[in-house]
Amino acid sequence: MRNIKKIIIHCSDSTFGTAKLIDTWHTKGNGWSAIGYHYVICNGQDQKGKYLEYKDGAIESGRNLDKIGAHARGYNSSSIGICLIGKGDYTQMQLLSLKVVVSDLMLKYDVKKENVIGHREIKGVTKSCPTGFDMDRFRGEL
Repeated sequence: MRNIKKIIIHCSDSTFGTAKLIDTWHTKGNGWSAIGYHYVICNGQDQKGKYLEYKDGAIESGRNLDKIGAHARGYNSSSIGICLIGKGDYTQMQLLSLKVVVSDLMLKYDVKKENVIGHREIKGVTKSCPTGFDMDRFRGEL
């Protein structure tokens, strides 16, 4: 079992997506062996802009938890990466699913809520990921 110290929240910076699609982006676009995130939380939007209610808040598995992620340079070996599909506008179902996943992982790996961070909170990261997401508020609700 890996020694997990942080849970890092990301966003896809896209209006649609799934774990399978991000896996394609990461493997073909970046040359990685697999998707970089451990979980993806869908927003219900498909590639054609159609809303699929059953996919809103769907929690999809990405890279196996026993494998080191590829989502936050310098932190991958000791963290779990979770990606919200979206560009700063997340659904209520996504936020509920995120709380469930993060709470479960905090219990399983004994991660304190101050170690649940947004990608942008890592020193040296210049991205705004997760865009439009209030990490302080989220941590306060855990």
